Amino acid sequence: MKVSRINILPKSPWRTPWQADTIVGALCTTCVRCLGVDVLRERLIDPMRAGAPPFVLSDAFPGDLMPIPLALQLQNPPAGVDAATIKRAKWLNSADFLASCRGRAPASESYLPEQQLQTASRHNTLSRDWNGALEDGGSFSRSAMTLPYGTETLSLYFRSADKKATEFLLDLLHELSLTGFGADIATGYGQFEIAGDPIDAKELDAKIKGANAVVSLSTFQPSVTDPIKGCWESFAKFGKLGPSLGVSDVRKNTTIMFRPGACFAVAACPPFLGHAITMDALLGSERSIDLRTRNIEIIQPAFGLVVPALVDASVLQ
Repeated sequence: MKVSRINILPKSPWRTPWQADTIVGALCTTCVRCLGVDVLRERLIDPMRAGAPPFVLSDAFPGDLMPIPLALQLQNPPAGVDAATIKRAKWLNSADFLASCRGRAPASESYLPEQQLQTASRHNTLSRDWNGALEDGGSFSRSAMTLPYGTETLSLYFRSADKKATEFLLDLLHELSLTGFGADIATGYGQFEIAGDPIDAKELDAKIKGANAVVSLSTFQPSVTDPIKGCWESFAKFGKLGPSLGVSDVRKNTTIMFRPGACFAVAACPPFLGHAITMDALLGSERSIDLRTRNIEIIQPAFGLVVPALVDASVLQ
């Protein structure tokens, strides 16, 4: 499963973060819409439940930026680099990321803070009584994200099981681009195009002498068989089910996820970590039984694409 890169060209602001599990979930929805439930189960759901996903995605990153490995923020800073600068950093450019994976600490100016611009757009609430906007209390703001000036694309990295799986992924991404990604696509958010063919990113898989860890490029959740020594930043997700399942409570259970940049000690680099979160874990037994009586099975793909790295073993305890 080699690493490749897809360049995504946003055509509008987006409201939903381009996180790996959310992207794969959108591709699953696209699959069932275009190809039907049987194809979804055979080609995506069942392989993911078996721990053998046909493809594993990273989050989508701005331009050539990569997430800073968390191990860099926990070890002693190199000479001439302020520790606070490293702790505030979110990104490295691709060259510095590769250097850090080889145990070489980047220079001070290489540590980059948040690069995505957060913008607020105003919306009007339409009156139920006439064809116009409410005059008082009828406006509200919704946050949307755009790329910083000078950056045109998002970089999405992936591993696929074979050529057939790659073609399947690209077909699903193309279909998704026809409708848009994430929230409020009906009002123009989340529109994008695929910019060109996939690009080989074999530099991310190059052999590293003394490699003792992996760095995740995805929002994911480790499985019970994944390494437990490492460093990571976790956060809570409060997901919801789609509107077409006919359930009274669409809320999923709170899910703890790991952010990109998590580092784990390994003896040999696997192609990915993580698992497919089961319906019972997402919804509880009562709602899961109800859905299964209607032949519905829900999962949350929570796999993480990882690349090899050499890091300070002291921060991986």
